[in-house]
Amino acid sequence: MIDTHIHSDTRGLEDLELMAMCLDGVITLAHDPYEMKSLEVWESHVEKLLKSEVDRANKVGLNLFICVGVHPRAIPPDLDEAILKIKEYITHNKVVGIGEIGLEKATKEEKNAFIKQLTLAEELNLPVVIHTPRRNKEEITKEILEEISTLNLKNKDIVIEHCNKQTTKMVIDEELYVGLTVQPGKLTPQEAVEIIKEYKDFSNKILLNSDSSSNASDVLAVPRTVLKMKLSNIDREVIYKVSHKNAVDLFGLTIF
Repeated sequence: MIDTHIHSDTRGLEDLELMAMCLDGVITLAHDPYEMKSLEVWESHVEKLLKSEVDRANKVGLNLFICVGVHPRAIPPDLDEAILKIKEYITHNKVVGIGEIGLEKATKEEKNAFIKQLTLAEELNLPVVIHTPRRNKEEITKEILEEISTLNLKNKDIVIEHCNKQTTKMVIDEELYVGLTVQPGKLTPQEAVEIIKEYKDFSNKILLNSDSSSNASDVLAVPRTVLKMKLSNIDREVIYKVSHKNAVDLFGLTIF
């Protein structure tokens, strides 16, 4: 099993060890741990993922992968410099994509950062992970999908995160990847199971994650949801795709 979206720097070592006991791998992403008053603050955040978090994961045997990027709630003043730094960071052997990027309130500043990073992902031919907010989710997801459509990207390795029942259909219709986040305030394991059952014919486009962070989270959300799927008699191949295979294929993960 793979948890495709966590923020390992917000969790204690015991949580990382628990994940290592249950999961074949996790992907940690850039987020908004600080107010990004300068480029240096953002750099420190990303570089902590690349060094300290890899070291912590190794200590407990957790297979950790990383996405780097500028979160919409954490845009530094020198965005263009940050874009250049991303080009450097992706050479790290644990970096597998760009993210999480996206829109929170769909401001002009957010859209500028979003478009520049989508363009960068296209240039580098990397998967990209896109945040959608808790508030106005349907409306802002529509704006995200419109921006993607306008750019006419060849790269379709795009995950729209934190989908609910309404936005899942929108994302499936655009032939992009659906990220189902099992976390208090987002989806329960059973709600995720119901979405997977409804869209089982598109199971090759669905990923599971816990978004384990400083918010209330369940680091065992993915295995808990897999268990619910088994109890709901979902086909084993579907379970394997949404909990493991799709992540490995999309991000090119090396599982040991």
